Amino acid sequence: MKRVVMGVSCALLIITAPVFGVDHTQSDLSHIVDSARHNDAVAVENLIQRSLILREKIPTFVEAADKATKEHNGAIPSALSVSIASSIGEADAIRTTLFPYALRYRNTLYRTDESLDDRDRIESILISMAAALTLYDNAHFMEEQFASKSALREKLNEAYPEYGVEGNFYKDSLMRASTLTYRSSMLDAIRFFEGNRQSIAYHIAKADPAIQSLYAYIDHSAMRAKLGGDNAFTQISDQVGALLSRTIELPFSTVEKLKFNLSKGVGNTMGMVRWRSGKLRNDRVFLSEFSEHLKPGDILLEKTPFALTDKTIPGHFGHAAIYIGTYDQLREMGALDTPFVRKHLDQIREGKVILEALREGVVLNRVEDFMNIDDVAVLRPNRLQSDAMRTSLDLAMSHFGKKYDFDFNVNTTETIVCSELVYAAYPQIDFMTKKVLSSFTISPDDIAKLASGDTAAPLELTFFAHDGKKVYVKGEKEEGAKLYRTLVGIEEKYR
Repeated sequence: MKRVVMGVSCALLIITAPVFGVDHTQSDLSHIVDSARHNDAVAVENLIQRSLILREKIPTFVEAADKATKEHNGAIPSALSVSIASSIGEADAIRTTLFPYALRYRNTLYRTDESLDDRDRIESILISMAAALTLYDNAHFMEEQFASKSALREKLNEAYPEYGVEGNFYKDSLMRASTLTYRSSMLDAIRFFEGNRQSIAYHIAKADPAIQSLYAYIDHSAMRAKLGGDNAFTQISDQVGALLSRTIELPFSTVEKLKFNLSKGVGNTMGMVRWRSGKLRNDRVFLSEFSEHLKPGDILLEKTPFALTDKTIPGHFGHAAIYIGTYDQLREMGALDTPFVRKHLDQIREGKVILEALREGVVLNRVEDFMNIDDVAVLRPNRLQSDAMRTSLDLAMSHFGKKYDFDFNVNTTETIVCSELVYAAYPQIDFMTKKVLSSFTISPDDIAKLASGDTAAPLELTFFAHDGKKVYVKGEKEEGAKLYRTLVGIEEKYR
């Protein structure tokens, strides 16, 4: 199968199990599930083929557009505008139709129960992953084709109501393809294939042609190859070929059961993939100065460029946390009696003063445990009065013990991701979020940009260490503050 398509964006890979009525026998339900999944596989296969046909037209179209605009001294001829509108209409229809398939089996990848049959799990993940990768590949292909074509990019961002297309098609496609949620989920899926080669090969060899076709597409996806897992996919393909040549006589009893506890296992495994220690680890002089600088409610942003998880997160910073404060600091500000802080005073007395959402959930950690990093920034909500700060500390601690939010959705607080913890603790701050499909997300860099240096900014950068060295403390080393703003992409007017 050929690879990818025209300008659409990556969709979320994490997937949801379908819900059916209760008036069917187990056999009836199984048949309905199989039929629905087959129909979905065929639909996604057809959408991929439509996309590939459209993609093949793009290089010729770009060449013709260049020639036409040159002949008209930079103006876009009417015939070209009509062609662009028609193509965008078709591409938008493909993108819009693919999104639901990328979401349809939303929790399948992360479900840790054994009630879901291995074949059902594999086929569901394949359907959603193929749809997501199509969208993901398309955005990057479109970016490659139109990167140096500013006039054409502007046309791709126009609204075309006659085709039911809203504006910013190109911008939205690229923005969604770079979102933390997509990359993290895609990497989790690749790790799933890495850890379950034999079982996946067995079930693919027995699957219907549509499922096999979707696997072949994933195997040849350009972006999937860039994200890793080449060895796993090659080995799976080799095993599929061998099983098909033997008419799949391998007894099922010899096939390993799927390892599917990805919500903790894969995430934690990725977090443990580090090729060195942080440059600030075990730096006692730095730790002492850093600890003395911190005040309750400080927001901490960190970067670990030596960790695999850092590579999945767009922007400079990869993690956010909140400094709750020592027992003495909390007593001084009158926060010891707030309900949720009071529940955890024993841990706070032990020196566990940083609240953070990790793959194992929302926990308290020591400052020294937090320092296995290269970069750290301290953002202070200086505009908050004492009562508001006490409220925020208690709000933050109310999330202690919650599970990690693999949906990265700030609209749900049953589960929490690191940047969402900051978002939830400071309702007084008007954080900027991004809508990705049906979810609203916020990244560490979205928080970082609120420390812009503007006098009206809700957060203030008070401390920054970069590449293992302190480069800024409030009132000193202004070059360090400029470096911070450059790294997080704050607009030039604040530099």
